[in-house]
Amino acid sequence: MRRARAFRLGSCQGLDEISVPTHMTPYLFVFAAFMAMFLTLEATAGRRALTRTECWMLLLPLAIFAIAYAGRIGTDVENYARLFDLAEGFPLEPGFSILMIGAKAIGLDYVDFTRLLALMEMLLLLSIVTRLRDPLFFLLFYLGSFYLNFQFNAIRNSLALLIVAALYVRLPRAGLLALLSSTAIHYSSLLSLSLVRLSLSRRQKLATGLVVAAGCAIALVWLKTDWLGAAAEGLSGYTGYLEQQYESKAVYPALLLKLCVAWLMYNNGGRRFYLTAYAMLVVLIHAVSPVLSRLGDLVLFLMLMDFCANHRLVRRRMLAIGVSCVLVLSSLMIPWSDCQNGGEANWCLSGPNGR
Repeated sequence: MRRARAFRLGSCQGLDEISVPTHMTPYLFVFAAFMAMFLTLEATAGRRALTRTECWMLLLPLAIFAIAYAGRIGTDVENYARLFDLAEGFPLEPGFSILMIGAKAIGLDYVDFTRLLALMEMLLLLSIVTRLRDPLFFLLFYLGSFYLNFQFNAIRNSLALLIVAALYVRLPRAGLLALLSSTAIHYSSLLSLSLVRLSLSRRQKLATGLVVAAGCAIALVWLKTDWLGAAAEGLSGYTGYLEQQYESKAVYPALLLKLCVAWLMYNNGGRRFYLTAYAMLVVLIHAVSPVLSRLGDLVLFLMLMDFCANHRLVRRRMLAIGVSCVLVLSSLMIPWSDCQNGGEANWCLSGPNGR
């Protein structure tokens, strides 16, 4: 009897250790709400286009969470808070600097400013989704692969990328407008727009060759920074900072799953250019540095946006949805793991910034 009782007590203690912590509840709620809406629409909508109301209902839980916790969670929250305080004197992209200075001028603090940015991003996302041929798959894959990072970490990059995507699906020929508006927010838009132009080129072999050559050049520069001379010191410092933020692993399962979905998009009519570019970056991430996953996310988002704007994923759709659901669970593990480690990365809602 004593052994049985001890076993029961031990079992209860084990259950306590693996029970869902209360600070994960908002994450679980928003992800569960989205998945419930997604599965309902996936089962009932068939191949018809979603209405604007359905798109907004699908986005609503993501929007509420993004606005409610903007400026309070994410590994870059403290860095962006400092940039906001130094907005008048710290050199950033002119458009983003103007947004920060304007927000301070009307009395907004950092959290209010990031909530305004979150609202802008959600409105841009809504404007994109309502023009896609496959908005359901787009949002599912977006949630699993980009949502947390775009909304709470790479704020400038994601805002600029969403501007590029919104103009691409609504005003395909507004190249100059896309260049000016997005580059003012983040200079990575120059790369985004270049990739979009190359993907639309009639000389796809040349375009693919250029992107492969660029990948080789990135690898060489990353491994041989001393070749850059005086600029090497600044680049080494920046890459050193970034590498502290990215855990180095022998294999990145999530990247391989994303590559699988990229291949499925290609087999449903997606552009080979994006598949080649992303596959090359997956290799470079494993061989050179995990920091290049930022560039990989950019390429993968462009592929997702381009595919869902022009095609609907039909062949092996259930496989793609299943893999995307695994990525959603993987995304949930980011705050879960951080909570287990004491909230060091500012994802845990019980941490100092996530109250």
